[in-house]
Amino acid sequence: MSRRLLAVPAAVVLAWSLTACGGAAPEEPAGLTASPSATEEAVVEPAGFVLTTDTVDELTGFMVAAQTYDISMLSEAGGSSVTAAGQARVTDAGTEMTMTTGSPDLPAEVEIRLVGGQLYVNLGELTGGLFWQIDASDTSNPMAAAMAQSTSKSSVADSLAALVPAIVSVEPSGSEEQIDGVSTQPYDMVVDTSKLSGPAADDFVAEAAAAGVEIPAQITYRYWVGSDKLPRKVSVDLLGSHTEIMMSNWGGPVTIEAPPADQITAAPTM
Repeated sequence: MSRRLLAVPAAVVLAWSLTACGGAAPEEPAGLTASPSATEEAVVEPAGFVLTTDTVDELTGFMVAAQTYDISMLSEAGGSSVTAAGQARVTDAGTEMTMTTGSPDLPAEVEIRLVGGQLYVNLGELTGGLFWQIDASDTSNPMAAAMAQSTSKSSVADSLAALVPAIVSVEPSGSEEQIDGVSTQPYDMVVDTSKLSGPAADDFVAEAAAAGVEIPAQITYRYWVGSDKLPRKVSVDLLGSHTEIMMSNWGGPVTIEAPPADQITAAPTM
């Protein structure tokens, strides 16, 4: 299989992990919409929450406590684009997720499921329309390694924890906006990249090297936080790409299941 196809799931997972980091870009790309189920949420909105460097940990706690959410993403770079949409669920055994990602540069959509520590990947015709089954803990496998951050039940919290020592400032940016019927405040979060550490930082460096892009001294994320202390939107210009992520249905029902046995086949040795 080409390394280009491997890079698509890896890039999407990297962006997924940034939901705990923030975002930065004032305009919403065309064609990115929230999940229809998001408009049906009955959200309890505690008043007075303000995102600061001192309340980042508090935000993380609410994300983990919600346990489930829907997510959609659009990433654009060099005239190409990648879209992704899926759901996630936090369990005692780890984070479980389902995600479908596609690009005009790919022959077919890629469907990924992470359930019970097993990674299932359907590459369309390249996998005969079936799902490869891969042990998500086998980091010697390129696909499993790309998904490693998603196997921890606290992956969202870990991503944010890695950023905390690198945060330079968190400031409100612009007026409140309604997203999925929830009042949100956009914040600009500035991060000193020289202070990033841990697996998330390693992946970031690897992505920059693969793209041939120099890592900037600082990155400014824009992060739309609801009065319910949950993120609704993230936007960032990073490594030559523009990525925007929408999050919805926090704490709502999700459908995340392993494929039926007759849709699974052994993955080839890589």
